[in-house]
Amino acid sequence: MTNLDLSLKLAKENFAQKDPQDMAYRAGGDFEQVNCGNSLISVKLFGQEYTLVHPEGGIEFPNHPQVSIISHILLLHYFTNAMGSPLSGELVAYKDIPGGDKYFSVFKKRVEMPVINAYGNNPEGFAEACMGLGGEEVKMGDIAFRFQAFPRVPITYIYWKRDEEFPASLQVLFDSSIRYNLPLEDIVYLSEMLSWKLVRFIGKGVKYEES
Repeated sequence: MTNLDLSLKLAKENFAQKDPQDMAYRAGGDFEQVNCGNSLISVKLFGQEYTLVHPEGGIEFPNHPQVSIISHILLLHYFTNAMGSPLSGELVAYKDIPGGDKYFSVFKKRVEMPVINAYGNNPEGFAEACMGLGGEEVKMGDIAFRFQAFPRVPITYIYWKRDEEFPASLQVLFDSSIRYNLPLEDIVYLSEMLSWKLVRFIGKGVKYEES
């Protein structure tokens, strides 16, 4: 059994022990009682709705059969960790989340560097990719977009163009309430997932005009 297989097994066990209606409420998802022993709870991950079966922990996936084990674990962890806290409106870097400073170099390598390596000389391409993946433009840096990862977990990507003195740079920020919704390792996996969606979007041709 691989580490991911073990993580999935443990996540399912934890999921089975919790009240499904309460989990759905805290996560900002939907609850449906199927029968006296089973229920369905649904939530959106980057705009795609996923439905988990409680208590078994499997995913109902008629419209998305290729659910990765990472996505499955993230869904289970989000349901079991989300505390229902409202967004604070305060944006923080990964290193400012309690405990995040110890793993910030890993976060930067896996989340921020792939995007800047792909779009460091192509700010228009970065903006096109963000728009194409459903990001909401916000006024920060030179270019910035906010993505709704989970209902209670927005992620903001802020891009600064290169100039004569500095190369292009990127910063990824979170609402400070993320500490009440996901553990540190999952924040890395979730953000890395989004970064690689952006990297793979190169060349899709969505038009972007700066305001």
